[in-house]
Amino acid sequence: DHGWQLGEHNIWGKHSNFELGTRVPLIIKGPASVGPAQSTRALVESVDIYPTVSVLAGLPFPPDVDGYSLAPLWKNTSASVAMYAFSEYPRCPHNISTPWDDTTSCVHTQKTNFTSMGYSVRSDNWRYTVWLLWDGDNLVGDFSKPPIGVELYAHDGDDGTDFNKFENINVASDPSNAQIIAELHAVAVKQWSKNTTAN
Repeated sequence: DHGWQLGEHNIWGKHSNFELGTRVPLIIKGPASVGPAQSTRALVESVDIYPTVSVLAGLPFPPDVDGYSLAPLWKNTSASVAMYAFSEYPRCPHNISTPWDDTTSCVHTQKTNFTSMGYSVRSDNWRYTVWLLWDGDNLVGDFSKPPIGVELYAHDGDDGTDFNKFENINVASDPSNAQIIAELHAVAVKQWSKNTTAN
């Protein structure tokens, strides 16, 4: 199960797009032929479990599912299977013009009544989250309108031992990060454009 925030980022709960709310322990016991237990710092997602189990079981890779097989990590723990990991979580502020002043959870809100959706892209060195107006009719974030907010956090030197250390300073407004924001926004649009309002 993913982490529980105990006041970090003014959140008391487990639902967010921050590192602490999106990381989960992932332990896979493969066939004896894949070697002894090892750990990796590779970016992986829960959607990688089904393709991994299929490959390890000797079945063909399923073409109609998201995710990647993690089997290559058994041979090389420093390998990379994906450049990005993705998460999304809504916010339901009563006043959309000041969304960060209201940490109202969407847990008991019907999807049609969400007010904003945060789409998050995690790379080796960055977490980028774009907050979009929610299109309740189509149940998607609206990439065709300007973002409500943008968050960018640097993860240089993040060894995974302190989930709260690297996401306390939003560096999205720093002009030197404009290129990385543009790149990660393009990744977000590509990832979610298949099911979001026209971009």
